[in-house]
Amino acid sequence: MINDKLKEIENLISNFERIDIKRLNELFSTALKSLTNHIDNYIGDYPTFIEPVYLEENVKIGDDVLLGPNVYIGKNCNIGDYVEISNSILFDNVKISENLTLENCIIANGCVMNFSNINFNKFVLKGVSESETELEKLAF
Repeated sequence: MINDKLKEIENLISNFERIDIKRLNELFSTALKSLTNHIDNYIGDYPTFIEPVYLEENVKIGDDVLLGPNVYIGKNCNIGDYVEISNSILFDNVKISENLTLENCIIANGCVMNFSNINFNKFVLKGVSESETELEKLAF
């Protein structure tokens, strides 16, 4: 059931001009509520988890990272040091630099954030960027 919701969210965010914000909010809320804990397969030293957190395969987690509650992280993601993520969905192949906070966010497949010292709340984020201004963002 969670995978169906995640696939629908991924399809919705593929085109910012055609996103149905109401449907996105519904899916986002129900997807996070249906998360279960799965934190067995990660690379990193002692991150802090507030359940539920669901990690797919090959997730790398930096130092002093706080994940949860209600966090889904897809395959092959790399989370930098001093990052806090709550109530968020990160699709596959996401790279987050250090010292970022994500709350109530959806991060698109392949998104790379090579910048630090910023907080995002209630955004869809996608693209490869060296600064916050280069990132594709949509408030929802």
